[in-house]
Amino acid sequence: MKKLVTALIIVLPFVLLISLFALTSVASVSADIPANGLVINNKGAGVFSFDLANYQNRMYEKDLGVEVLPYMAKNKTYSLSVTDANTGEKSDIVTLEKDGSFALHDVGVAKLTYTSNDGGYSDSVVFNVGSSGVLSYVPSLKDAVGNTVTLSVGDDTDFEANIEVGSYVLSGNYYPSTATNIHASYKSENDDKIQIDEVSGKINAYFETNGVVSIFVKDAFGNDVEKKIRLIVSRSGDLMINGQRTSSNRNDTASVTAPLGTTNFTLFVDCKDVKNNDIRISGAKSADYRVRKLYDVSDSAYAVDVTLNEPVNSPMEGLLYSVRINGNPSSTRYFKLSFADYAFSVNSLANADGNDDLVVLDETTTRFVVSSNPDDGLTYTWRTDDPSVAEISEQSGKYCHITAIAQGKTQLRIDWQKIENGTLISNGTITRNLIVTKSYASLIFNEAASSHGLGKLAIANRKFENGTVTDAEYVTKLFNNVIGKDQSQEEIEYPFDDIVFKSSNDSVLSPEKTADGVKFIVKDTGEVTITAEWIYGDRFGAKATSITVNAVKGVYVNTYDELKIATEMKKQIVLQNDIYLGEKLTDEQGNLLYSESETTQKLLSFVKTIKTTGDYKYYSNLGEEQPNVYVCFEFENDVYGNGHFVSAEYITNMRGALTDTVPSYALFKGPLNFVAANMSGIDIASVKAQDNISFLVRKNGIVLDNVTLAGCDDSSLYVKDKLGNSKLELALLNEKGTTLEVMCDATVRYCRIKNGRTVVRVFGKSSISASSVVNPQRERINATFDGCRMHTAREFVLKIGTNRILRGNADDLAPSFVDSNGNAYTDHNSVSCDKYANDKYFTNNYVLTDVTLKDSILSTSGLFSVGVESHFSGSLLDMPTLGFNYLKGWDGLAATSYPACLRLVGNVILDDWKELTQVDSSTLIEVNLKSDQQSFGWLQLNIPQMLKEVCKQPGYGNIISTIDGKDYVHGGIALYGGGKNYSIIDTSKYTFESMSQYLVNIGVLENSTDETLRMQGQMLPMAAGGENFRFVMFDATSKFNATNNKR
Repeated sequence: MKKLVTALIIVLPFVLLISLFALTSVASVSADIPANGLVINNKGAGVFSFDLANYQNRMYEKDLGVEVLPYMAKNKTYSLSVTDANTGEKSDIVTLEKDGSFALHDVGVAKLTYTSNDGGYSDSVVFNVGSSGVLSYVPSLKDAVGNTVTLSVGDDTDFEANIEVGSYVLSGNYYPSTATNIHASYKSENDDKIQIDEVSGKINAYFETNGVVSIFVKDAFGNDVEKKIRLIVSRSGDLMINGQRTSSNRNDTASVTAPLGTTNFTLFVDCKDVKNNDIRISGAKSADYRVRKLYDVSDSAYAVDVTLNEPVNSPMEGLLYSVRINGNPSSTRYFKLSFADYAFSVNSLANADGNDDLVVLDETTTRFVVSSNPDDGLTYTWRTDDPSVAEISEQSGKYCHITAIAQGKTQLRIDWQKIENGTLISNGTITRNLIVTKSYASLIFNEAASSHGLGKLAIANRKFENGTVTDAEYVTKLFNNVIGKDQSQEEIEYPFDDIVFKSSNDSVLSPEKTADGVKFIVKDTGEVTITAEWIYGDRFGAKATSITVNAVKGVYVNTYDELKIATEMKKQIVLQNDIYLGEKLTDEQGNLLYSESETTQKLLSFVKTIKTTGDYKYYSNLGEEQPNVYVCFEFENDVYGNGHFVSAEYITNMRGALTDTVPSYALFKGPLNFVAANMSGIDIASVKAQDNISFLVRKNGIVLDNVTLAGCDDSSLYVKDKLGNSKLELALLNEKGTTLEVMCDATVRYCRIKNGRTVVRVFGKSSISASSVVNPQRERINATFDGCRMHTAREFVLKIGTNRILRGNADDLAPSFVDSNGNAYTDHNSVSCDKYANDKYFTNNYVLTDVTLKDSILSTSGLFSVGVESHFSGSLLDMPTLGFNYLKGWDGLAATSYPACLRLVGNVILDDWKELTQVDSSTLIEVNLKSDQQSFGWLQLNIPQMLKEVCKQPGYGNIISTIDGKDYVHGGIALYGGGKNYSIIDTSKYTFESMSQYLVNIGVLENSTDETLRMQGQMLPMAAGGENFRFVMFDATSKFNATNNKR
């Protein structure tokens, strides 16, 4: 007896047998009705705009009307994720509070995506959050040449800085920088120590001292927020004038500027050695000097008031002056005095340079400040040339408020005067270009609020029109968040002034401005990011917005006929609508709309046939031809689904009205036989082989992107239980076939695939003759499933294997594969087999099917989520040695399959915990016994009872998880067949919770006290083979357990 391990045949499709349900009664395998959609009923245009400064009346989640579909779905819960609408990264701009309201914490564009906990269906809205006021700010200090001074956290103030004597400018870094309603003022605790202009924030720190200045800003909520900065001022020379170091070298010394036209100005001297205010200044211009000691500043601080005998009215530079302390010639220091016109700076938020053109936002009021060098007590009057573009709404000396009326350009003029003792000394006009622009502080593409299935929006360059293919145009809209308007979300119209559009790859897709909107011109196939950027975005701290799409050099498809034509034309396909294959042939009650013969002919016109790619030796033994299977549709080009579905419902679901039988005119009646026991022309028991196919892929390189493929509609599986509750009946999938079969190198990404006897089947390349010599390099296929959701299978959700075998004989029913030295590979049917993933000789010569399953979720199987099949090799499959008539055709069937490799990458979740009573094995060996054939009753497997029997053995009790008196098992991965199974499970890149591994041998049941189980333990190995089955699954010890994940 082999190592016993989980006779999990329970979920094991180990023999994979499915019945001819037209003839055989079928056990019920029910599941809760799953979600098949989620909608936000009250999303409107999909974008909600908010002014954080005026968010008194909160919005609640219930206002959105989030609903999981259908209404009978068992699990109607959902989750919320908040991401940046442009980058897709997690965002905390918006949070959902305990009372159900949305709290806004910051400005930006947040995408709120609601996702059903069952099925992962989603819908989304966008919250576009701006603020008309300041939310927060940090003081900013710069020196006279614009270098930033480091502010550190202060001990008794908010900040502190170590600076040298000189001139500085204090301002703020405001958040958001798009806020226009900013009021800032400045104050010094001691104006003699440190001077600061209350309007402009200009600081004159002329003395070695220690003082505090403050900035006051009114925030968005009306609070006056003060930030205090302690300035610790040091000096670098022994005698400083106006914050500059004097020198005994008359050619390399301080330079001080006085304004033209004035006769009075003050010099500030810092020198420790002065006695009795003995500071003597002399130079080119005759003047009187009055020295004042500034006692409240420091012991070395002095002001020298200068009165010129006559004003200087034209610029003069570098007049040499000397300073002598206490009459001592050796103390003489020099400085240069210049008389110059004023240099002006005009500033506002987003116009920090002071000398460039000024930019203001349309329909806003902006505060401007003017400052001069030298700072000399000037008076100012503000005006604009064109008040229809911008007007002065308020002014007071150095500052004014400008209200922008309309987009355009005008001139801002500031008339200034210098008046002394009532006499006009000098005057002039400051001129700046003033540009009024729309506020594009929060841009967003129209598509940002939409969900497109599991993947990205796909855009084609062609479409069908009146039966012919013509150019297609894709035009999108760009919107902007507008604070303070009734219509807070405003469409930006042509010509998109001040907006620049860019493509990450113009050779694939390029944007073009048109009167209808922004046209996306598709030139090739590829993923492209389109960005819209405001040219003044950097000034106002506004981010660009972007959208990433799949550009497709192909054709839009809306109907079944268009799908067929596009396929014949070898066009890449982009779905714009849901599509049903074929034509609806019954009314709502299931009654035929045509005669049975007409119905058959119509069905035949919808499908094609292909030769089975599986082992058909049984049919050959009976003298029959290689059998066919039906295919509803073959994808011969890439398909981009945009989340839309293609359903085979009208072809696969032909159950008659008020009956659960499959009518004779139906094409989908169940799989081919691998082998069958036949009495009087009736298959009394059979093991199944390849099934009919809803969707087929055979062409290398095909990509299926973001499309839903359904073997039938969800609603076709809904039934009522005895209590009138709606359930999903998996037994109704018995004849529905394989939803998707892949026979080539292909990529299936962000797709939903559902509703089949098997949902996805990958068994090797098509068009390979069973009699030909195996050529691994030519025959190997690589199929990748990335970001997919596969669910609702009667047996397996994903079934993989190969069609090629090493045929056995009476002496060696299950031949071994050999290494380069001719030695047999012995690590089969065990965990050790997985090491062959790193054996190049083994993989190069024997692995014919290589499947990568990445970041995908598999759920709701009748047996296992994944089945990895190998050939049977029992002695009953070599009938010349046994000679039972009812086993006719069983000659030479035993074999060893070439191996497959399943690679689990990332977060692959097999979400398939189920109640043990819902594990139905009636399709493993389909039995159809008459009253005189009950001696074969042991073939009617009772897998749940088998499992319980095996769990009695030491070490296997955790296979079953008991919760509230009910037994649950996990449908993980089954590597089955009975012969040698060399297939590989590669988990080197798997990141979800590790699963347990169990080995099971059917022969363990021969010691059971139950007569039927004992017979199964003795007889089944004779058909299947005596090798172990391997199961990879969660159990009662797993974190991913039945308590939280059962169905």
